[in-house]
This record gives sequence, structure tokens and C-alpha cells, in this order.
Amino acid sequence: MNVFLLKNKGFKSYLRRKLVEPVLEMAKQGLTPHQLALTITLGAGFGMIPFIGLTTVLCTFWALRLRLNVAFTILIGYLMQPVQLALYVPFVDLGQNMFPVKPIPFSLDQLTNMFKTDWLNALQQLGFANLLGIVAWMLCFVPFGLVMYFSSRKVLHRVLPVRQLA
Repeated sequence: MNVFLLKNKGFKSYLRRKLVEPVLEMAKQGLTPHQLALTITLGAGFGMIPFIGLTTVLCTFWALRLRLNVAFTILIGYLMQPVQLALYVPFVDLGQNMFPVKPIPFSLDQLTNMFKTDWLNALQQLGFANLLGIVAWMLCFVPFGLVMYFSSRKVLHRVLPVRQLA
């Protein structure tokens, strides 16, 4: 039993040294609580967009534009990918319900049938449905982003040490 605890403690300290501490250092690199809260908000928000592959582009562009930590913004976006996959269909459904369009089916049999019948039309319908999902995501991102930013900024002001000006 003691050998297991020693190995477990060693593994935990190894993980802390090699994974947790570098990520925390990367997160705090010269960023104020405002910038870190913005980094977290943008990474989380862009990580949920219902368009696979767009996360990296958006995180990089806005992190560079706002002088934030690009690597940490992308890391948060990637950590949100399970949420992105889970919310893909709900965002597309919401987008299709917001506008007077005929919703596309999301069952595997119906999608397969659409592609067998006319694959070009199926791609166009899926592309348009995805665009409507992005519109729904944008409308949800505004209140989500505001709540995420102000709550994380408040926590970060308490947690991060205040930098002294020399």
C-alpha cells in the first residue's frame, strides 16, 4: 500500500511539474487580470463555435489583435472541443428555428440518403445550416462572453498577485 501511495505521489508531483505549472506560467505571462479574463473568454467562446477548424484561426487572430497570450487562448479553445461537438447540433437547430427555413435532418440514414440522392445539394444544405448555427452561436456568445469575462476577471483580481511598478 505504501509503495502505491509513493508512486501515486510521485506521479502527481511529476504531472504538476511537467503539466500544471508550465500551463499556469504560460497563462500568467505578463498578463493583467483583465487580459487573462479576456483570453479565457475568447478561448472558451471560440472553442464552442459550430464550425470545426475555425477555433484556431479566430483565437489566433483576436489574441494577436488584442495583444493576448496566443498559445493560452488556443489551448483553451482546444480544451472546449468536447463542448463544441456536444453543442454543434443544438446551435444548428437553434439557427434553423430562428429563420424561416426547412430544417435539415440530423439522422444518419436521412443524411446518407441526402448525399446519395444529390451530394452537391446536400453539401449546400449542410453549409447553409452550419452558417445558421454560427449565427445562433454569435447571439449566444454575447451574453455568455459577458458573464464569463466579468466573473473570471473578478476571480482573477483576487487570485493573481498585484504587480508592483518599479
